[in-house]
Amino acid sequence: MKNIVFLDRDTFPKRISIPKPKFKNSWKDYSFTKKNEIIRRIKKAHIIITNKTQLERSTLKYAINLELIAITATGTNIIDLDYCKDKKINVCNLRDYASISVAEHVFALILSLSKQIKGLEKDIKTNIWQNRKVFALLNRKISDLHDKNIGIIGKGSIGKQVKQIASSFNMNVQFFSVRNFNKVQFKKFLSESDIITIHCPLDKNTLNLITTKEFKIMKKSSILINTARGGIINEIDLANAIRKKIIGGAGIDVASIEPPKKSHPYYKIINKENFLWTPHTAWASDRTLNLAIKQLISNIDSYYKNKPKNLV
Repeated sequence: MKNIVFLDRDTFPKRISIPKPKFKNSWKDYSFTKKNEIIRRIKKAHIIITNKTQLERSTLKYAINLELIAITATGTNIIDLDYCKDKKINVCNLRDYASISVAEHVFALILSLSKQIKGLEKDIKTNIWQNRKVFALLNRKISDLHDKNIGIIGKGSIGKQVKQIASSFNMNVQFFSVRNFNKVQFKKFLSESDIITIHCPLDKNTLNLITTKEFKIMKKSSILINTARGGIINEIDLANAIRKKIIGGAGIDVASIEPPKKSHPYYKIINKENFLWTPHTAWASDRTLNLAIKQLISNIDSYYKNKPKNLV
């Protein structure tokens, strides 16, 4: 009998059902788990399932039966991987399950910004179009994606899916890898791209990858998209870049702290027509949510069949 605890089941909507693993188990899930509740809930666990509940050395040391941590996401920054390695605790995550959803969301943001959707809607609400004497309102510069340069940071499954969609718009695609980082190449990448979209993990090397310094290298008309992790962009610097029109616009699906506090700098630019902010939903179509759960249970079942997969 394996004891399984899901520490934050309500990070998935109730409409998404979660099947149990095929082996004999005792399953307990919690809506959410506060920091001071973690130790009590994981003490007897053989398997911990978590999406956003952080598991540090200080709490994991009490889980003396722990064999596997199953993350219901791709990112692993919530887990103390060094401790798990020392204690031979296996960690698995999800792979390639959200590529299509995220890539589609990226282009929803790109198209909305390029086509000035937020501003045009405002023009209708404020009767600017209705008061015109001609049929079309042509007061805003609208851009096509055709022949634009799109720079993709990260060449994983999402980056490749973005490339596939970009190709259908006849865009010019270039990749930049944060591995073996080259400052000269990065500067060239930033200066040449009309649109930059981020698809790399957040780690010590990518924290604050894009700051005011990088914004000043980018084209004044450039659009920045981030559906990866909030900390990759310096959020205060981005808010300033939008306010001061250092870049053309930004579409963001993440924040460094989620949910964001009321003091978050993006609230100061939320009404700007060249800024879009969605609540970490790029990955969250119902199709993708079901794929995530299916892969989660498959990861756990495979581990106990001695055929582990997606180990970190």
